[in-house]
Amino acid sequence: MPYIPPHKRHSKDPTKPDPVPDSLDIKFKKNLSLNSSCSSDKSNRIVYSGDSISKWFLVGSNGIEDEVPSYVKFVPLSSDSVECRKGEKPSVLMLNNVRNESEEKKEQWLLVAENVGEDLVLAYERAKTKMEEHHHVLRLVARFGKIFFYGHQGSPVSECSLKNSKTFSTDVPTSYLQHIKSEVVRSHGFSLDLEKETYTVKVSHHTRPNATINCKCSLKEDGRLSMYKAELNPVRHMVVDVSCIDKNLDMRLMLSAKRKMTSLTDKEISNIKALLDSATVDPNVKGGLRWPFGKASSEDGYRLFEACHVRATIYKSQTLRLRVRETDRFNERVGTGEIKREITLILKDLNSKLQEQNIEKSCVLEMLCGTLGSIWDFLQCDAYLT
Repeated sequence: MPYIPPHKRHSKDPTKPDPVPDSLDIKFKKNLSLNSSCSSDKSNRIVYSGDSISKWFLVGSNGIEDEVPSYVKFVPLSSDSVECRKGEKPSVLMLNNVRNESEEKKEQWLLVAENVGEDLVLAYERAKTKMEEHHHVLRLVARFGKIFFYGHQGSPVSECSLKNSKTFSTDVPTSYLQHIKSEVVRSHGFSLDLEKETYTVKVSHHTRPNATINCKCSLKEDGRLSMYKAELNPVRHMVVDVSCIDKNLDMRLMLSAKRKMTSLTDKEISNIKALLDSATVDPNVKGGLRWPFGKASSEDGYRLFEACHVRATIYKSQTLRLRVRETDRFNERVGTGEIKREITLILKDLNSKLQEQNIEKSCVLEMLCGTLGSIWDFLQCDAYLT
C-alpha cells in the first residue's frame, strides 16, 4: 500500500469528528523551563522570558475596562475555519448597539498608550540586558486580528472576566488585505520595499525538547531549498492584547527578541541541510513541501516539526515597516495545517528609541501616542468572521 501523508488521510468513520489538535490549546503558562530565564508553551514552541509582561484590557467609549461591560456581548463564531478547543468554537466580543463612532475614536489610542507606556519601558529595560548578553535583536510590532474567547457560551456577560481563556488570532479576511494594499498603504505614505516568497522549515532535536530551529529558505534554480538563515524561536518579553470594542478588529502590541543560532557545528548544519535537501516543493500539500517516506528526520536526530510557505509584501515609511503576508503551514507533530492572511506593523523608530540609554518616559509616551494614533484606522475593516 502506498504511503499517505497524515494531512491527506481520511477517517474510515465519516461520523467520527477529526481529533482536536492540542497545538491550538494555547496556554500562557511558565512551568516548562527552557533555561534559567525563559519558559515556553510546549504545544506551540512559543517562548517567553522569565520576567515577561502579559496584559489584556478592553478599550471602548467608556475608556479602559478590566472586566466585560454590560454594553457588549459574546457572539459565537460560526465559521469552520476558526480555532476550536475540545470541539468548542470560540466567541468574540461585540457591541450590543451601534454608537456614534465620531465621538468614540478621538482619544482611544491615548488611553491605550497611557495604559501600556510604563510596561513598555520596563520590558525594554529587562530585554536590553539579555540582548547584550546573548546578542538578541529586539523587535516591537503591532498585529491586527481578533481575540477569541472560550468557555463563555451561556454565561452572563457580567460574570465573565477578560482574564479567562482566550487566544489572539492573526488571521484576517482577504478583503482586509486588499483594503490595506489599495487604501491604507497610499494614505499612510508607504512605498513598496520588496516582495518575497520563502519557506520556513522548523526542526527540533531530542536534546533540546523545548527549542525549535527556524530554517529560513529560498528556492534554488533546481527547485530545491537553500537555507539562508537559522534562528531559534523568538523570545517574547511583552504581549499586550487590546479588545477594541468599537472596531471590528483587535490589536496586539508585542516586544520579542530574535535569536540567532550560533552554536551549530558543521556536522549539525550538514544534517539539517540534508533534511532540507530531501524536501520537494508541492503546492498541492499543506505547507507547500513534501518529504519522502521516512525522510522527515536526519541521521543525527533532527526531526521536521513544521513547514510553512510564505508569500510576503513589505512596505516602508519613514517610521514604520508594514508586512502583508499569506502563510500556508503544516504542523507535522499534530498533523494539522492552516492558511492565514496576516498584517504586521514593525514599529522601527519607536523600537530604536526605546533601546537608547537613559530614555525619558515622557518621550516614550509621546512617541507611542503618535504611533498608535497614526495606525488606529488599521483596526477597521468591512467585515469579519461571525
